[in-house]
Amino acid sequence: MARGRRERQAEDDLLDWFTISYRTVWRAVLGILALAAGVGYFLYSRDRPPAPEVADNPPATVTAARFTTLEGSVKVKPVGTFEWVSADRNTVLKKSDLVRTAAGSAAEIQFFDGTLVHVRPDSLITIEETTEDPSTKARKIAWHISSGEVNFQTVRRNVPGSSTEVSTPKLRGQVGELTNAAVRVAETGDSNFRLFQGETQIITSAGQKLALQANEAVKVDASGKPAAKVALPGLPVLLAPAHQAEITYANAAKATTLLVWKGVPEAAAYHVMVDYSAYFNRPFVDSKHQGTSVELRSLDVGKYYWRVAAVDRNNVEGSFSDFARFTIASSEGGGRGEGPPPPLQIEAIDLRQDILQVKGKTEPGAGVTVNGQRLDVGADGTFNEFIKLEKAGRQDVVIRAAGLNGGVREIKRTVVVAF
Repeated sequence: MARGRRERQAEDDLLDWFTISYRTVWRAVLGILALAAGVGYFLYSRDRPPAPEVADNPPATVTAARFTTLEGSVKVKPVGTFEWVSADRNTVLKKSDLVRTAAGSAAEIQFFDGTLVHVRPDSLITIEETTEDPSTKARKIAWHISSGEVNFQTVRRNVPGSSTEVSTPKLRGQVGELTNAAVRVAETGDSNFRLFQGETQIITSAGQKLALQANEAVKVDASGKPAAKVALPGLPVLLAPAHQAEITYANAAKATTLLVWKGVPEAAAYHVMVDYSAYFNRPFVDSKHQGTSVELRSLDVGKYYWRVAAVDRNNVEGSFSDFARFTIASSEGGGRGEGPPPPLQIEAIDLRQDILQVKGKTEPGAGVTVNGQRLDVGADGTFNEFIKLEKAGRQDVVIRAAGLNGGVREIKRTVVVAF
């Protein structure tokens, strides 16, 4: 019995040894495989390029709007401030900035895409949008007119998805490209939208939608209800004095200057404006007339701008014509000595071979010549012209400014021309 028990115990021990040995071997094999897989994954992960990060859409790029022209008193209230400050050409306009023009004042604002907004006197606007999407390059331009009047011109869009929007308390308009229009907010609360060129989709504050085409207008009342669309009368053509004409009188104080334009069939009257500035923010003639001519008496020696708009039988006014500029001169001493001389500041005078650049400023409306050659003077009195000098060698350059009151100021500079 003892011998049989020992033989079974030996067999059991052998079986247990084989069982433990096989289990250990399998565990070892599985461990090696797991280790190899880990090493392989490590090597694969190390050499594999990182997966691209999932990022949020980048924010829109904020771009600027700036003043290109300032006439009179123009104030800005930057967003987040409580103080109105005087605007200048270095002022950068951003979202939610306010712009206000006083009586007899005006400003021209250029957005970064080239859109021009001319703010008329006694107006208040808000810059609502001036951004560009960095991924699509789509541009968004928007401004709000709280009171007053704004004329604007849009440009061709750079990419699909760009938009231009103008709004008042009673309407919001999606403006097409290459659009020319005027929007006015009256003291009664009415909003008047006149479209001279292009197209615009309008939504009123009451939720009504309408589309405007070129030479159409609509008025939205204080409740947000639009009136029926109306057609605008045509554009008058200025005949005389022609643009850049110079009229000389023996005695300008006793002379009569006749303004003449080509009529428009649907016009019942004409709105005539004459000013010392091309921006017409302080016109000394601003009235409606029958017929197609107006007489101006006793104009002083100086430079003048004029324009005309047609008005139909329903008192709907069309677009103003392009302005024409004319100069009144006197043959009796050329107006010299009739008043104090105007200011004349020369900021730069630069000679490149026989081309002379003259840059400076005088009073608005003054005429400037260099050696008798007339310069183009801006509405703010600035000028920057290039004059060709005909002869070589050392010579004097005479810069002369003639003011509106007839006074004259001269500045002489000596240059050496080498061909």
